[in-house]
Amino acid sequence: MEISSLPLQKSYIDFLNSLGFKVLYPPQQECITQGVLDHKNFLVSTPTASGKTLVAMLTSLNYLYNGGKVVYLSPLRALAHEKFIEFKKLETLSKSNSEKIKVLISTGDFQSNSEYLKYADLLVLTNEKFDSLLRHNVDWLNQIKLFIIDEIHLIGDSYRGSTLEMIIANILNWDQNIQILGLSATVNNIEEISTWLNADYVNSNWRPVPLIEGIYNYGQIDFNNGDVSPIKISKSGVPADLAIDALRHNAQSIIFTETRRRAASISKSLEKMTSTFLNTNDLSNLNTLSEDLFSKGNNTEFDRTLSRMIKNGVAFHHAGLTSYQREIIETGFRERHIKIISATPTLAAGVNLPAQRVIISSYLRYDVKKGQMIPLSVMEYKQMCGRAGRPQFDSKGETILIASSDNEKDALFDNYINGHPENLRSSLVEFSSICNHVLGSITSNRGLSKDQLFRLFDKTLYSIQSDNQILSDNVDRSLAYLLEEDLIREGRDKYVPTSFGRQISRLYINPITGVHFRNSIFNAKRNQNYLIGLLYTVVSSTDFGISFSTRKKDFYRIDNFLSEHNDDFLEPIIIDDYSSNDQFLRSFRSLDLLNCWISEWNDDKILKNLDIQPGDLYRAVENAKWLIHAISKIAELFQKNFLLPQIYELNIRLSYGIKKELIELIRLKQIGRIRARALYNAGYKNLNIINDVTVIRLSQVPQIGKSIAQNIKEQLKDLELN
Repeated sequence: MEISSLPLQKSYIDFLNSLGFKVLYPPQQECITQGVLDHKNFLVSTPTASGKTLVAMLTSLNYLYNGGKVVYLSPLRALAHEKFIEFKKLETLSKSNSEKIKVLISTGDFQSNSEYLKYADLLVLTNEKFDSLLRHNVDWLNQIKLFIIDEIHLIGDSYRGSTLEMIIANILNWDQNIQILGLSATVNNIEEISTWLNADYVNSNWRPVPLIEGIYNYGQIDFNNGDVSPIKISKSGVPADLAIDALRHNAQSIIFTETRRRAASISKSLEKMTSTFLNTNDLSNLNTLSEDLFSKGNNTEFDRTLSRMIKNGVAFHHAGLTSYQREIIETGFRERHIKIISATPTLAAGVNLPAQRVIISSYLRYDVKKGQMIPLSVMEYKQMCGRAGRPQFDSKGETILIASSDNEKDALFDNYINGHPENLRSSLVEFSSICNHVLGSITSNRGLSKDQLFRLFDKTLYSIQSDNQILSDNVDRSLAYLLEEDLIREGRDKYVPTSFGRQISRLYINPITGVHFRNSIFNAKRNQNYLIGLLYTVVSSTDFGISFSTRKKDFYRIDNFLSEHNDDFLEPIIIDDYSSNDQFLRSFRSLDLLNCWISEWNDDKILKNLDIQPGDLYRAVENAKWLIHAISKIAELFQKNFLLPQIYELNIRLSYGIKKELIELIRLKQIGRIRARALYNAGYKNLNIINDVTVIRLSQVPQIGKSIAQNIKEQLKDLELN
């Protein structure tokens, strides 16, 4: 089927042709013939790179011309930005009223109603951002005509799936004519999910690049199409040998590893071998990428190691990297200059980054929640397979598992290559999750009766997969908790949020976290320093979401920390009994990390002493700032204003990673933690002192220079100085 035959405006057809879309892939054609443009709910389950994004774009254009609003939901910020770039191209097109289509993105700032979003025709949002908008009762929701739900299989994710499930339940519960378009590469129980969505579906295994799957064992790969490929063995290990074998045929590889440490180790073993395959153009571009990464970093050992690897055409990729490090690596790989990436499984569920060969070095992965290694699910394996084969570049994609015996080889064939992904199951099972969404639903609907609440939860996947009595009991239990903790109250005919409950819901924190914060604040006494106590309140909360396993050497740090700070907690820690306090042990390394950060430890020192990588530091700081903001709003609500100066100080110090003495200097633009410390150590301890010196003297301070000194003096003209 040709694009030109679709029932769209000619200008839209011409636009799609200009992007290279002329003829539909078979799954795309099947979507059209089954009525995806006929305003009915639709579920598309087809492999990666089979054209789901074009189906989403065609369905969007079907509404945008006449002024219908479209929301594209993504589970990940990186994926949302990728889709935003694709859909931003629609802004060259006009609607029926001759106005141009407006495309916007929002992936954070959960505490805001983001008023500006109402001006968009197409919105790209994370699931959590849209959920937060529901809680703010934004007034443009009734203008939405189409929801595109990407990676819809993540309703089964134990961490974030319940949010997506409740978003869908709310949409299904609205008395409006709204279309849902669900997209996924892997939905095994597609009939059950489509029944829940009241949707038609297309389920296809068609791929633009054929996939072959194999097992490496005893020096050769046995593929499922009958091919056998011998592998030259070296001392670098099987994953490296398999990647170098692909590189001999000018093919890139992604190696999935079970841990971050293993990802870095494999990359290191590949450096010298990979460099011999680089041409002059590769070397020039890799040198630029390497310098770019290093210039944006903090001159740490971590930066130097990664920068060196990139120069040699190899890199590792995991959640411990910062966003700019990941972006540089992904760009280098897409442009085919970086030849091999070793990565943890998070890459499989993230951005679109294909390679001809995907190597799975271990069928185990580390589960943070369980604190141990567990086998990959078949769905996770199939997600990794989705990274194999690049359209326009490869004639085939390959996925290779590694076995250590014939028995293991047979088991891997049976479980993974010949296996089917697990059925999607509702993740709306934990009390904290149900409680959160009960409060969120009451707030977003400006109050609900018990019958209305049950009707809403009856629209969840949970309700069709589990005993309704269990669901009813969990909702009743949540209502009882919310009433007891004064988060909701009973009105004449419905439950309504209290001012506390509304605040918690709109701050987008879990009710259990909100109660924890309120109780901690109530323990505070005037004229006492609670910076450490506030930090511990944050890291021990349900919503902080980051934990590091306790090492033996941490017990020495804990003893010293408690002997110095035991009186600074909002809730007392029993020194003689902390070893049996699981919550404290789980939270201590995060507390230690943030305390070291605001004590001006640099990335290198944190990595060396705490074994925590820059990306983890960044996420811990961002989460802490969000939750400290929430504590400030709760303190204001309950008029605990004596805590606000300490909260403000902590927020500033977290933002910049500084001691208290640098807060005044950090008011200056272009002055971060390093330059502020340089000024302070040179004797310029406040803005009045700086105001009294010449540009020449100021420029002599290390890290400052003439240009920065002149800028500082200009700023001081506009600042009110004491």
